[in-house]
Amino acid sequence: MYPRVVKPNAKFSDPIVYPIQMEKTMQLFTEYPERNEHKYYKKVTTVTRKRMDDLYGNTSKALRDTHAKTQAAVKASLEIFDFNEEQIKQAIAQCSSLSLNKLEDISLKQGLLAQAKTYPVWLRFANGRTSVENDYEPDTRSMSVKVIGVEGDRLFQSHEQHTQDLIVQNAEIFFIESIRSYYGFFSSVARSKLFALLWLLLHPKQRKALKKITSRTPQSLLTEKYWSGSASALGLPANFDPSKPGVTPVTYPLVVKYAFIPVSPQSPHTPLAEEVRSPDDLTQAQESGKKGKPDNYYQTEMSKALVRPDAEYCWDFQIQVQTVPVHSIDNVTVVWPETEAPFFTVGRMTVKHQTIDNPSQLEFAENLQFSPWNGLEVHRPVGALNRLRGLVYPLVGNYRHQNRGVNYREPTGNETF
Repeated sequence: MYPRVVKPNAKFSDPIVYPIQMEKTMQLFTEYPERNEHKYYKKVTTVTRKRMDDLYGNTSKALRDTHAKTQAAVKASLEIFDFNEEQIKQAIAQCSSLSLNKLEDISLKQGLLAQAKTYPVWLRFANGRTSVENDYEPDTRSMSVKVIGVEGDRLFQSHEQHTQDLIVQNAEIFFIESIRSYYGFFSSVARSKLFALLWLLLHPKQRKALKKITSRTPQSLLTEKYWSGSASALGLPANFDPSKPGVTPVTYPLVVKYAFIPVSPQSPHTPLAEEVRSPDDLTQAQESGKKGKPDNYYQTEMSKALVRPDAEYCWDFQIQVQTVPVHSIDNVTVVWPETEAPFFTVGRMTVKHQTIDNPSQLEFAENLQFSPWNGLEVHRPVGALNRLRGLVYPLVGNYRHQNRGVNYREPTGNETF
């Protein structure tokens, strides 16, 4: 199987000029500590606990602090291809400072990508907002991917033993650029919507990024593009010390981002065009919302689509290698333009006919726990946002399960409802 290089999007076609000083000071595949980073760890965890208590302390149905509205849990399969590693390396050498000799020492076929194999998968589709709201509201949409039966040395933060989590959303970037910004915004959210709005007004760059990633209202979550936004290592350096990230700069053998690109289920698996809900549909949903009728469009649309006997939806699973040091690893508001860092297809995920509207299956989706830190060491999440996620995700997950009285069990892929 040969890798497919994804052609650049038109919006990334303009040449990009980076300051020479930045190119000299930054290194490829390197995450850098943020100033006073550890000072904000306690602040963020404190405000997260307080928010969870304020929202759910008097209930037995705690939801997530973000991506709160679960749309569905969907069964899928992920086929990892026997991709042409040398061809990908040649393409990387053409658009980066890495020579082929340097790339010889780097292995792409590690961890989940080590061998051609098909894995069972559970998907959780959700809206990105911090509360359950109508689907016509501007928002990001996420797809959390739990690959089952993945074996190897695991990150010590893993809450499961045989899975690899990949968390992706339908935007290339996030709108929070630093740990300090994360604390500033979410402490404002914890106070009120008004304070959150004021924070965004005082941070126009963040507000612009948020508007950009929430501007689309897709027609279906089964035909959306999804990106990881944040990066992960592919392999660890020799004598790696896990206490160093966030304290000193750490350089990895390779750093990548992930993407799932919707393609037709029939060969040659042509990429699907982006589609959005029609203005008339959105207007009608908004009018119904004013009358108290909730808009649960995506759950309904997926249920109808997947109940068809011939239903089949596919995504190409792709990796994007950092090729220029100023494609920031720590600042996730920075796009890695495809003109400079192309995507390579290394697998394909498929969803087929199934019923997803069983109440017990929706409850299963609600209780599933995902984290970028749940998986193999060689896929270690990197960057400021991911370092913070390593603190926040287990806190929220444990809170939800305790609040709901859930004795959490690692999914096997054999669940029936």
